[in-house]
Amino acid sequence: MRELLGALYIYFLNPILSLLLIILLVYVVLSWLVVGGVVSRYNPTTQSIMRFLDAILRPLLRPIQKVIPSVGGLDFSVFILGLVVVFLRDYAIPRLISLVPI
Repeated sequence: MRELLGALYIYFLNPILSLLLIILLVYVVLSWLVVGGVVSRYNPTTQSIMRFLDAILRPLLRPIQKVIPSVGGLDFSVFILGLVVVFLRDYAIPRLISLVPI
């Protein structure tokens, strides 16, 4: 049973969580580029990328934003989601799999 859960984690959950971290990073960098004026927010390509990233991340960020509001215009929900994903990917899920009896 442990081998099956380990394989599911390695080949399914870990790549999904890693992809989610990459999506978070792209979201943060693109939003910084838009705020900094490097990329135009009215560019159709930028708008479609932001809509795509928003559709993926908004359902995950909304519960965090309800608990922790933005402080001085800074939204910490993306940072907290990143920490949660890293914690799940690198510690919690492998630890739970190792606790499953053989």
